[in-house]
Amino acid sequence: MIVAAFAVDEARIVDLEDVGVRDSKELTREARARIYKEIASIGVFTVASASPQEIDSENLNRVTARKVRLAVARLLKVIGGPEKVSLVIVDKFGDAGSVKAALRRTGLTRAEIRVEEKADARYPVVAAASIVAKHVRDERIEVLRSLYGVRGSGYPSDPDTESWLREVFNKGETPPIIRYTWSTVKRLGGPWKRKSKVRPLRTLEDYLG
Repeated sequence: MIVAAFAVDEARIVDLEDVGVRDSKELTREARARIYKEIASIGVFTVASASPQEIDSENLNRVTARKVRLAVARLLKVIGGPEKVSLVIVDKFGDAGSVKAALRRTGLTRAEIRVEEKADARYPVVAAASIVAKHVRDERIEVLRSLYGVRGSGYPSDPDTESWLREVFNKGETPPIIRYTWSTVKRLGGPWKRKSKVRPLRTLEDYLG
């Protein structure tokens, strides 16, 4: 999983619209790659990632909140601190109050924080972050194709992804790039497992953030 944080001066939001920034789900991979290059000169961004093992170890919303906080904390270092920020907008997931509390802990005590449904379809700056996250994911999937022979997009609705998973499971393989608490794995007869009760996994980037 990849999450991204994107910052831009208010006066340059129109520039995002001019280069075609909109909800990343409406864009092709090629369009995302093109826009990714253009928005890099309009604003600044950072990303944070979560491995399948992290997601398998605890609640997905908690993992996502931690990664959003990490991406924002990194971004604040780049732009010169939380005092540079007047507004933060997050595409809603989980409990909005918990997301806001996590972001306040980065030092954003004065900025307005909005957590809204479908924010990536309503705000160009959120759409820009979504494009960054999906482009980085696209690039990493390409690496996994060369390493593991992955087919498809990696999403459960993709028949190519399901076909690849069936082949992997039929061979008795358990590559580390799969979420084994994913219900799709259970449905396809793979080594499905429940969320563990162990202490959540932390990665080096969590501590460096």
